[in-house]
Amino acid sequence: MLRRLALLLATFGVLAAGPAAPVAQRHLSDFDDVVAGAASTAAGSAYTFTAVSQGRPIRWDPCTPIHWKYRTSGQVVGGFTQVVRAIARIAGATGTTWVYDGAVTTAPTSAWLPKTTSSQPPVLIGWTTAAHSDLLQGQSTGVLGVTRTSWFSVTRGTTTTTAIRGAVVALNQNKHLPLTGPTSWYTVALHELSHAMGLGHAASSKELMYPLLQPGLRDLQAGDLVGLARVGRSEGCIHL
Repeated sequence: MLRRLALLLATFGVLAAGPAAPVAQRHLSDFDDVVAGAASTAAGSAYTFTAVSQGRPIRWDPCTPIHWKYRTSGQVVGGFTQVVRAIARIAGATGTTWVYDGAVTTAPTSAWLPKTTSSQPPVLIGWTTAAHSDLLQGQSTGVLGVTRTSWFSVTRGTTTTTAIRGAVVALNQNKHLPLTGPTSWYTVALHELSHAMGLGHAASSKELMYPLLQPGLRDLQAGDLVGLARVGRSEGCIHL
């Protein structure tokens, strides 16, 4: 957390206190994971948000392009195509623009996330194991993917603005899934990228954001799309 600073101005030999500098606080979202599940008829909310501030979901500035990188080490054959496909789907559902910044060998870990508001590294997505990523450490053997986001609240005077500034997505390299269809790497990528955008787990098993991937779901569902719209461009820009 940055300390509040008082700016002192010299005016005819008299020191006067100027406006306080913005105060920024960093927050990390809770770990979110998804596992394969059996068919369920659970009813409940169609969407939730990872975090809320002043009654509004915490999200990216949808008017600024979101850059991303892909980890090639340990990747699933054909996985990159499904990640690209999932990003295009999320971009369309949120009205955001995503820009690919190339490949890396770095494992998706919490260390990748920004620590100050002046930094906004690309979203890092890739397959890895618990031995190389703290996101997967301590998770159950059934976990398919984990996402963590870093968001900041900046206070200027009496006004506080919040926005997500970074995300990492760790896909479990030890799991074996088809590339497409229900409970596939495509649906896992959709689920995790929706977390990255600010959605939490849905309480309804009819949604892809339910914590257990349902056998019949191949794509985002109605509640998922409403939730994504609420963290997207239609809700306006954010000036952090």
